[in-house]
Amino acid sequence: MNPAFAGSIELSRVGFNQRIQWPTLAQTVETSSAYYDNHFANTPHGIGIIATRTRESVAKLRYTYIAGQYSSRLELNDSWVFQLGVEGRWFQKDADFEELLFSDQIDLANGIIAGTSADFIQGQYQKSGFDMGLGGVLFSGSTWIGMSIFHLLEPDDSFGGGESKIPRFFTVHAGQKFYLKKGRRRNTLSYSFQERSVSLAANYKSQGPFSQLDVGVQTYLEPFYGGVWYRGIPIQSVGSINKSESVIILAGVQLREGVNIGYSYDITVSDLRGASGGSHEISISLLFGDIRRLRKHVKLPCFYVPYG
Repeated sequence: MNPAFAGSIELSRVGFNQRIQWPTLAQTVETSSAYYDNHFANTPHGIGIIATRTRESVAKLRYTYIAGQYSSRLELNDSWVFQLGVEGRWFQKDADFEELLFSDQIDLANGIIAGTSADFIQGQYQKSGFDMGLGGVLFSGSTWIGMSIFHLLEPDDSFGGGESKIPRFFTVHAGQKFYLKKGRRRNTLSYSFQERSVSLAANYKSQGPFSQLDVGVQTYLEPFYGGVWYRGIPIQSVGSINKSESVIILAGVQLREGVNIGYSYDITVSDLRGASGGSHEISISLLFGDIRRLRKHVKLPCFYVPYG
């Protein structure tokens, strides 16, 4: 969502996300993502690596990218921090055209399928290139606001001889965490209190003529968390179709060993409701490093944001 988040928690983190969208339709979209980020102790620098692969079942399209991120933070005072991030990305888009059936292959008179249109597009089924992104986030211990821009280079990802540039992708996100009464003391060397909090957040995304808004609330009763998100812009429509998309329910647990396991389900509220099967997402992450580093600096309070 923002390359400025790389290394933001001052520990090392590795994770994996798996998302399946519209599992009961033929138009299934499946996304797998793995990532690693790290903050270098006693420096303002952080790094991140992300590898993501998305597959669309109908068009047999696959989109893969590997991105490297770098972030640097500036402590404005004892309460506020500004963190800037940059991303370099290699991407590849390809399609299994041999698995597709074109109209000119169907012989209605004889009831057979013959010939292939794959010969026409042979050698044009793969496209790769380089792209960049940029982002920044301003935060305190309870507030954050940030923005990011991806596809800065607007690379061409068309298969044929024409041109199809990827439009720039903009995001703006903000949130506020409200701390509640402290929980029990942790059974650790720090003997600190477990967190009890409620967070509100929003994330607006725009690319070309398309836009989307996520608004959510999340409760953290350590070690458990849960939340509800709304995705869509109900005051807008595309033709006669309202842009309300889904309500997202999520829950998870943070284990003592630094393992975070989460699950979310998208309840479709658009015209696809009842037929799409919603969307399922599973996330697993692991934190490792010296936990005492977290108490020395302002911690980014941003929480889980649904993928998609």
